[in-house]
Amino acid sequence: MEDSFQTLLLEALADPEGAEYARLRESYAASDSYQPWVRDQEGLEELRMRMATGEWESGLKLVNELLMLDPLSIALRFMGSRIHDKLDDVWEASLQRTFANGLMRAVMRSGDGRSCENAICVLDTRELYLALDAMGLKATRSELRQENGRWIDVVTATGREDRLVYFDVDNPQSWLVKLHG
Repeated sequence: MEDSFQTLLLEALADPEGAEYARLRESYAASDSYQPWVRDQEGLEELRMRMATGEWESGLKLVNELLMLDPLSIALRFMGSRIHDKLDDVWEASLQRTFANGLMRAVMRSGDGRSCENAICVLDTRELYLALDAMGLKATRSELRQENGRWIDVVTATGREDRLVYFDVDNPQSWLVKLHG
């Protein structure tokens, strides 16, 4: 599976407009690279600091290091795009932005979130919050439960409309079970 994910990732990076992001995300979740709760929080804070102080060259080096550990991070891809914009690398900025948007579209197309059957599939909690943000919603409560053999996070959200949003969190929950199994 690892070879499959790495191949799909390289293909997507070479042609972000033609990439199959849903397939890429599925392959990632099945690979050894997938670690939904393993993040370099210190590195991310350092990246934000470098961006805030205009340290674009060192920020680019750091974002590339962080992407090696977390290749499908939508936020990191958008940060990389911004850094490339600041370094006047329009081509790479566009590539990173297209890649991040493709990943986000794949998340949002995975379901409408209005029922367990149509839950939005997320690879980690960051994607869950990005999806809520894209819908103009903020989480006020969350309830994790199993439905038909899958883990579902039922989020009470407020915003333009108050509602329940269903997220399929089977991938990150299964990863935890394997980790502690």
